[in-house]
Order: sequence, then C-alpha cells, then structure tokens
Amino acid sequence: MISRLALKMTFMTLAFFLLGAALSAHPHMSLTSRFEFRWEGEKLSGVYLEWSFDKFFSADIIRAYDANRDGKFDAREQKNVYQKAFIYCAEYKFFTFIRQGDKRANPTEVKDFSAAIRDDIIVYRFFVDLSAYAGPDIHLAAYDYTFFCAIPYADKDPVALKYDPELLDVSFEIGENKKYPIYYNPQGAADDTTIYYAWKKGLLTFYPKEVHIRFEKRPKPLP
Repeated sequence: MISRLALKMTFMTLAFFLLGAALSAHPHMSLTSRFEFRWEGEKLSGVYLEWSFDKFFSADIIRAYDANRDGKFDAREQKNVYQKAFIYCAEYKFFTFIRQGDKRANPTEVKDFSAAIRDDIIVYRFFVDLSAYAGPDIHLAAYDYTFFCAIPYADKDPVALKYDPELLDVSFEIGENKKYPIYYNPQGAADDTTIYYAWKKGLLTFYPKEVHIRFEKRPKPLP
C-alpha cells in the first residue's frame, strides 16, 4: 500500500533532482480539478469531480498499479488504485468542501470511482452525492486544507452543468471566499500536513475558490 507519506516522499525525491531545492516549499504536488454537476428532473443529484494529477504523482501510480504495462487500468488494477492510492483522501475529506449559507460539510463517502491514464497523466473521477441539498444555491470547493497539494481548477471548461433547461434555470460563477482562509508554512517539509487555524508569523494565506451554483425551477408557461 502506498501511504500518503510515501507518495509525498516519492514526489519530493523526483522534484528535487529535476527542479532543485526550490521546491522544498509548499505546495509539493498538484492536481487540476473539474466539476460536472448533475440534476435529475428538478432535483440536484450530485457532482462528478475529475482530478488530473501532476506528472510525478502520475508516474508513481502508473509504475505501481499498471501491472501489465498496457497503458490502462483493468478491473483488478482499478480496485488496487482505489484501495491503495485513492481512499486515503477520505482522511482529508476528499478535498471537497460543500457550503450552503454558513453551514459547511464534507462528503463521508464517494461513488463511481474510476482511474484512467491519459497521455501519461493519472485522472481520477468520482461522484459526490448532493441530493440532500435543495436550491436556490450551493457552493462547492476543492482544496487541501493542509496546502500540501495545490488544486487549481481547469483553465478551460472547469464546470459542466447537466440539467433539463425546460425545467430549470441554472448558472455558476467561481470566486474566492475570504471568510475561510487557509494558512500554511511556505517552508514546510515534505511530510508537513499541519493544519493552522489562525495566522502567525511566517505563515502565508491562501483563499480557496468556490464554485457557486444557482438553480431554480423555470416558471411553467401559462395555459
């Protein structure tokens, strides 16, 4: 099993030799996130998150779990990636933060996990159930509150909305929420996953970006 620390150390070893000691500061690895929100009729169903990892992490996972070296994961290899590389994210709330008003929550489980290899990059995809949330809006963010891992959103098409436009009006925007900053040590070591709840000297501040979804029923036409 590849632990979070082992993955970190693998990344740091590769990064040190390739890029030098400048990468000793946070963050130490990165993944790019996309969101695909889905509705069933007038009800929000959930969101598929897609994570595309940096080439160092990708190389490590491919080497560890593409056992037959065919450039894809079969059913057994998929299971190994889930059980030995992905599920540790549960300890970090799957890097997924849900907010309605002042109420914040995290998924306790995810569904429909898959792992793919695209041009030597590892891509995870999984579903977060949001059916407990009614409109008119919801905020969702992907970030690592230890800031070991940077999670930017895709530059192109970061959000997809799958709904029936005859039933709903849906829109989104992406912006920083400065009410919930993350504080981190820019010189944190490779195994540093300290969570800072208040700023102190030497820390830097990061403001996570939220995807703000607005949705409401489309008025029915008059008879």
